[in-house]
This record gives sequence, C-alpha cells and structure tokens, in this order.
Amino acid sequence: MKGFAMFCGHCGQKNADDAQFCGACGSPLHQSAEVQGNSAKPTDRATTPMPAPVLPPRPESAASTSSTPGAGTTPTTTIPAPASASPAVPTPDTPNTAAVHRSKAVIAAIVATALVVVAGITAGLTYHAELWGGKTLPDIAAETPKTSKQSGNAKAAVTADSVVVKLKASGITAIKKPEFSGAAKGAFLGYGNAKAGQRVSTTTQITVRESAGPGVPANIEHAKASTALTTLKTMGVPVHTKQIAVGSSSKLAGGTVVATYPLAGQAVTDTTTGIYIGIAEKTDGKTPAVPYDAVGTDINSVKDALAKAGVKVTVKPHFSSKKNVGKLVTSSPAPGTVLSSGENVTLYYGVGADKVQDATVGQSNLPYFYASELNDAVTGTYCKSTVNDATKDCITLAQDGNGSVYRVTAKDTGISSEGHTDHLLAMCFPFADGNAGDIGTCSYGGSQMPAGEGGMAKRLIAKKWGAFDFGELGGSPSCGTATSFYFDEGCNASKQVVQDSRDMSGATFDMHDFYVFFASGANLDAIEKSGYFDDSALATAKKGSKPDMSRPFILARDASQYDITSVPYSKAPVPSGQTLVQDPFVPGVGEFSASVKFKPAPTDANAYYLVESGQPDWQSLPDCDANGKVSKAAAQEQGFWRQVKGKYIFSVGAGAWSTIMTVNADGSFSADYHDSDLGVTGDGYPNGSRAIASGTGKFTYTKRNNDGSFSITCDTKAFHQDGTIGDVTIKNGVRIETVDGIYGLTPCGTFTVYPTGYATSALSDDVKSWMYGTVGNPLPSTLAGPLIVNDRGTFAFVYDQN
Repeated sequence: MKGFAMFCGHCGQKNADDAQFCGACGSPLHQSAEVQGNSAKPTDRATTPMPAPVLPPRPESAASTSSTPGAGTTPTTTIPAPASASPAVPTPDTPNTAAVHRSKAVIAAIVATALVVVAGITAGLTYHAELWGGKTLPDIAAETPKTSKQSGNAKAAVTADSVVVKLKASGITAIKKPEFSGAAKGAFLGYGNAKAGQRVSTTTQITVRESAGPGVPANIEHAKASTALTTLKTMGVPVHTKQIAVGSSSKLAGGTVVATYPLAGQAVTDTTTGIYIGIAEKTDGKTPAVPYDAVGTDINSVKDALAKAGVKVTVKPHFSSKKNVGKLVTSSPAPGTVLSSGENVTLYYGVGADKVQDATVGQSNLPYFYASELNDAVTGTYCKSTVNDATKDCITLAQDGNGSVYRVTAKDTGISSEGHTDHLLAMCFPFADGNAGDIGTCSYGGSQMPAGEGGMAKRLIAKKWGAFDFGELGGSPSCGTATSFYFDEGCNASKQVVQDSRDMSGATFDMHDFYVFFASGANLDAIEKSGYFDDSALATAKKGSKPDMSRPFILARDASQYDITSVPYSKAPVPSGQTLVQDPFVPGVGEFSASVKFKPAPTDANAYYLVESGQPDWQSLPDCDANGKVSKAAAQEQGFWRQVKGKYIFSVGAGAWSTIMTVNADGSFSADYHDSDLGVTGDGYPNGSRAIASGTGKFTYTKRNNDGSFSITCDTKAFHQDGTIGDVTIKNGVRIETVDGIYGLTPCGTFTVYPTGYATSALSDDVKSWMYGTVGNPLPSTLAGPLIVNDRGTFAFVYDQN
C-alpha cells in the first residue's frame, strides 16, 4: 500500500514502503496489518504503527525455514538490495560486519579517550605532587631591612642556614650569598635568582640571600649620593653625610660618592658610629683646599698652590706604593678638606725601601742611629687582598694626641693613650735589666758606633733591606698581671717586690703581638736568606703566591704556630756579646733559638697591604646634604674646630698632677686626670698611690665675642666619666683609685677659646697664673696656640706645641 514509509525499528532508517529489510542495517522490516492485507478491523481510536521487535540475524541458510516457539511459520527470503543501497544487505547466515566494526571503533575511541583522560589526571596529580617537573620555592617569611630598621638588631625569625637546609631536603640545590642589610646577621633576605612560589628545576642552583649585617656595598663608590643614601639608610645604623672637596677641573662629578667609612665592601664594626659617606663638591679654584683627587699627583704642585693661598705647609715622608713615590699620598687635615688662610697643613709624600732610614729614624744628631718609637710615616689602614671580615682582615695604625702610634681596636677611643695602652707600638724593646738604658738597647750604627754594635744591630732596621719590625708590650718580663718594672723591683711568686737583690724568680717573658713592615721595593730574598723566618714557615710560603713587593705591607706574627709562648725569666737567652737578658720573643737576624724565628713567612694571602685611598678625616669634614652642599655657617664652624683641635695641658708644671685634654675636629674631646703620690704606700703597692679620672664629651660652638675670643659650651648630655667612682686596683705596685671629677674640666659648662696670636696682656690675672707652670714666666706677648679656659674657675688649658 503506497504512502506508508517503512522505518527500521533497529536503527531508525527510512526505507521504501515495500521494502522487507532495512537498507542501512539489514534488519527485517514489518508492516502494519493494513499494509499486509490483514482483515483486522480498525478500532475506534487511532492507532499508530509500532515498530516490530528487533530480531537478531538468523544463522540458517537463505533457503531454509525456521519456526519460533509460539509463533507461526514465516518464510524469510533474501532480496538483493538496490545497487545504491549501502551497506550491502547481508545474507541470513553472515554476521553484520559493518555494525561490528563501527561498534569496535566506538569502543576503541572511548577507551583511548578514557586512557588519555586518566593519563592527564595522573600527570596532573604527580606534577602537583612535584614528582616531576621541578620544585616550587617555598614562600618563607624573612626579616626585611625595613623591619630591622624599625626593630633594631633583633634576632631574625628565619635564618639563611635554615632555608638552605629546607631547600636541600626537598631536592633543591642551594647556595648562600651574603649581602649587607639592616637585618640581623645570618637572616634570610630572600632568593637571589628566583621568586618565592616559582617552579624551578632541581638542576638549578638557587641563591639564598643571607644578611651580613650592616655594611657598605662594594659598588657604592662613584654612585649618585642620593641613590647611595637610599641603600645605606636601610642598614639600621646612623649615616653621616660629609662634604669632600675635589678639584675644580676634577673628573669626579659633584654629588657623587667618593669615599666611605667603613671602606666599600666592608662591614660596620661600630653600630653607634655607623657609616660615613663622602660626597664630592668641586672647589671654586680660589678657596684653599687639599683636593681629594690630588692624591697621587706631584707633591710640589699641591704645596705651591696652598702656599700661594696663604696656608702654612709642612712636608713629611710616608710609606707608599711604588707608583706614588714622590707624590701626595695623604695630608693632615686629610685630603678633601677646605682650609682657611693661615691654617697649618702637613702634606705627606710617598717613599719606598730606600728611604726607610729617613722615614722611621731620621738623621739623628747623635753619633749613632736611635730607633725607638714609630711615627706617622706608617699610619693608615692595611688590608688583605680579600676582605671577608674587616676586624680580622684589616689592621689600622693611628697616632694619638701624645704622638704615639697604636693599633686601633674596637675598644680604643683613638684619642688618648689611656684608652689603648696595651696596643702602643714600638721598634725598640729594652733589655730586662733597665740599667742598660734605652740608648744602649735602641741604637745601631753611625759615625761612632761600629757596625754590629748596639742593641738594634741584629734587628731588621739595621740591615737596610727596606724592612723593620715592631710590636706591643715587648721588652719587659711579666710578674703576674704586671708588665713593667721599676729599677728596684723584683718578682717573687708572681708578686712584685721591692728589694735590693732584684729577685726575678717569678717573672716570665710572654709572647705579645709582633709585626714586620715591608716598604715597597723591600729586599725580600735577603730577608728570607738571613734566617729571620722559620724554615717550615718558609717552606709553606713557597707553596703560595709571593706578596706584591710594589706595595707596602705588614706581616703579623701568628702565636698559634708556636709551641712555646712563655719562657721563665731565668731561662731567657742572653744575646751574643751581651750580659743582659733580652726578651726572647723579639727576633733578630741569626739570633736566639729557632722557636723565636718569625712565623709565618710572607705570602700574598697573609700580607696586609696599605690602602691608599686617601681616607678622609671624617670628624674634620663639614656635614652636607645629599648634593654635597653645606651652609656658610657650618663651613665657618668647621674651620674653627680644625684650628682648635689638638692636645691641651692643665697643670702647674710640677708633674705630680695634670689633666690632659684632646679636642677633635668635630668638637668632641677626651680628658685624663692623674695625681700621683709616691709617698702613700702600703701592702701590695710599694710604689705609691695614684688618683685618676677620665671621660669624654663634646663642645658646641656658640659665638664669636667682640674681643676676638670664642664661646663654646660643653654638652652636659654628651659628657661621660669613665669607670666606677671609688674603684681601686693595684698595677705595677701602684694603688690606683678612680675619683669623682676631672680636675679643671668639671663642672663641664661654658668655656672661652682664645685663638692663636691673641695678646696675653688681655687675659685676666687668674688665667695667666694658671699658665705660668706650663708656659713659663714671663709669658710670651701672644699665644703660640689656642687657649681654652673653663669659665668656672678660670682653669686654663694650654695648647701643647709638641
């Protein structure tokens, strides 16, 4: 019956109305009753043809018939499909291969997709579990410079060491890199070559930034000062900006960093003092100054320019590198200082090995050379080629107000010898028997002293090899805690005694710090062949690099390399040709036992080379802004203090008591008072008694008075007396008591400064009466140096010309 389409009940394909099998899948098609010619009557309701049940393909052949239980017999005839039908209709005994293949393909695609999904999920899970693809850097909270600045030098919660341990435990390679910061030393500052939370390869070495504490970065010199200050102010210590004068045609740009303290690349050792930064300011070509960049230029050209500007110039030798021989190496006031007309300045020119005699000993007016104290020819900072810790890798030699040279330590005031007595340096070490005198023990050579004679004859200074040695606390034996003796003193059971027999049974010679100075061009080969150095030390040195002999350097004795560092007085050797005992730890050429020979021998690694940076006198420089500018008033005040700085004496001249005050170029001062009484003795202090008082403070400039004098005020908040009042100690047989008040200085209130050249006739009688003991009577018509008078008591502090 036409008009009725046949739809396959298996796959839904539309077929011709007379088709018996589906042209798509081959399944049998079943027509409705009307189409098949059945006589069934229609019902009252509409009926919808229902698709016949899906029958599976029969396995029998096309010619056979089959019966299904419960059903009539239906013949099945194979009808060829039209040529256009696709796929071909299968025979009853052949499976539907197209359907099977399609089903397998679908299943395979589903399985493949599932496998991809599973693999993706697995890869994602293992990646996030960091089983492959690198590791994630942990985001570790660190102590930042900003936090440290606010909290001070607080202990950091996270250390770089702990971060390195954590990273290595997770499979990440890490290395520490120290850098200066305001955070506590050892604190973790962050990562250097990656960011927290970043995924990194396990083969990448991660830099862990570790705080080295406050310091001056190595690349800060010649940077713009304003930029440098931004960095330095994160260090958590005071930062002082000072103007440094450079030449009017200087290549150094104004407003840039030309010097720092500590030196660039070094850590801060005194967090109270902090950091000084020198900022360049070009001179106008008219104002007298020692330009900072004049260092390394011809000494005579600098001298002539200053002399024309009315400055009083003194020229002295100073050890230098070979390249700076005959050139300006430093000055006092230091390079970078603007001067005033009439001011005094000392210029130092470089010398080498051929001038050791002139620089250290000079041309003595005696018929022999006399080598005792060191002088300013050796002052400066000496550092190893590689500086990891400035406190260990650098040595600074300075000269105090008494003219003595000492090694600067963190505890030294650098002003008065009272603050660094144990670190005073000398070339000569007298025989233990003081009756020999310094002349006999410290002399050598000369017109009336044959070669080889004199206490210094076998020391390096006498050999003219361009080197000499010096040390601390040498010469005298020790008795308990005492390190010096009077002529009538002995030592018994480690206690000093006064007796004619001079019993020294309890005395010892102890090894103290000792050094060798090599001028540029020194004859190192001759010194090594002389037997001065220990043989094993020489053999070790041969394995390293030789020191740079074109630069002056210091070699420090290493006591840890010696088996014996203390010798009983009775067993100390007596030098050949002498009958007096000498300190066995003072080496000589071909002298004494093998144990005293110097260790180590010089190498580039253990040499402390002179730093020729023309280090400024920071206290004498004026404060400035970030551009290097200072106010006119500040410049005038700074010039005033430069002319007032120096050593002052308050005394009646008898010598029993005196107060020594040293004023610095920034108005700060130190003072030491002592009053000795040899007649007040007792058990344990046979050599008398002594009252002492010392302290530090700061003067502030007030005004210039109508009579030409100046008024200054003692800052009561800055004034501090050292020690504990009433404390008593016994040293070298003398009872020493700390008393209240520094005589002449306290109460520390207002003072008047009378400048050099002031008429003494204009001074009050009270002031002049205090001057007689120091200056003499009659007084000169004008002051030879500044005079500082305490307004309360008219105590007069006289400038020390020496």
